Amino acid sequence: MTGSFQLRGKILLASLSANRLRTVLASTLVTAGIASTVIMLSLSTGVRQEIEAVQEKMGRNLFVVRAGERPVPQWQGTGWYITTQLKREEAALIRSQIPAIHRAAPMLERNLPVKLEDTGLVTMLRGVTPDFLDLRNFHVEFGRPLTEADDAAVSRVAVVGSFVADRLNSGLSLVGHTLWVNGIPFEVVGQLRAKGQGSDGSNEDDQILVPLQTAMRRIANVDRVSMFIVQAKTGDRMAEAMNNTRHLLRATHRLDDDERDDFDILSMIRADEIRRMSSQWLQGLARILAAITLAIGGAGIFAVSYLNVKDRTGEIGLRMSIGASRGSIAALFLVEACVLSALGGIAGILLGAIAGIGLEALTSWNLPLDANGLAAPLVLSLLMGVLFGTGPAVLASRLQPAAALASE
Repeated sequence: MTGSFQLRGKILLASLSANRLRTVLASTLVTAGIASTVIMLSLSTGVRQEIEAVQEKMGRNLFVVRAGERPVPQWQGTGWYITTQLKREEAALIRSQIPAIHRAAPMLERNLPVKLEDTGLVTMLRGVTPDFLDLRNFHVEFGRPLTEADDAAVSRVAVVGSFVADRLNSGLSLVGHTLWVNGIPFEVVGQLRAKGQGSDGSNEDDQILVPLQTAMRRIANVDRVSMFIVQAKTGDRMAEAMNNTRHLLRATHRLDDDERDDFDILSMIRADEIRRMSSQWLQGLARILAAITLAIGGAGIFAVSYLNVKDRTGEIGLRMSIGASRGSIAALFLVEACVLSALGGIAGILLGAIAGIGLEALTSWNLPLDANGLAAPLVLSLLMGVLFGTGPAVLASRLQPAAALASE
């Protein structure tokens, strides 16, 4: 049995070597197609990883309901003003009335001066509920987070971002210190782990968090909030959640059909949607190029296999005359086509990997290689050998021995 395989292997190598130009040409075409496929798969994986990383950083399936702009009444002049119609209680209403929504957290925002002894800065103060940290995927590095008890007691406690600690205390922990926020003392009970830049370019670490009730009563002296951060249960229910939230708030605010919304609903990952659209365009282009090159490579395999059958008509007739079955004849040429395609596939995987590394070094694209990105192109190359080698193999098996021998 071993000797039989060795003999077949020698015959296969002899056949490929006898037509080196055809073999190299067909393998090169397959290599180009497989390399394009590897790059396309790497691009797809990289984009998916980037979007997942941003979503993990910002929080998944989130959108924001903000106080909106409305035109100034004609008798008061011209322009626009920010409405203050969002109430804290509406966040709970949204969560309870809309099945597609998992959580909704109200928030109040103000840019305010903050001081630690003689050092000061202006930062973003956010009055939040305890849900905020989970929704936005913030983690406390030192101390503790804000609690429901802090909010209920209207406590003057704060959790600070790492940027604030860096500016006010040279990067050392601020836990236990007293900060003066707009002239009001707050005890720092926690400090957030550094998060870096958000997808919109904002500094995620330049903020101070205080209990929502404290911000509303002791700092801003208002009974409305700036926004709600809302989380849909799943990504595919985002549109449903946003649409139902709009209808519910319009009904709650008693807006007529012809009246403009007094709030704005915005996705928190708009920049990533743009990135997703750009990546889809690139992936579409890559797929088209890969399909074209694969088709050309397949045509090359078909042409080489067909010419091999024509050149070896006498050999086929001789094999049949000494007892070779039609199935074994077809298998001989089909294996040759698969080997030819597999060689091009292996070369294409190597070329695609090298090209991906080069593109990653020259551009800002993330082009990782994973098991699927390597296995799928190899399987595809074998399938190409089967698909485009079957026709010539069947043609070889249908030759009549006498006619084949006579053609020599």
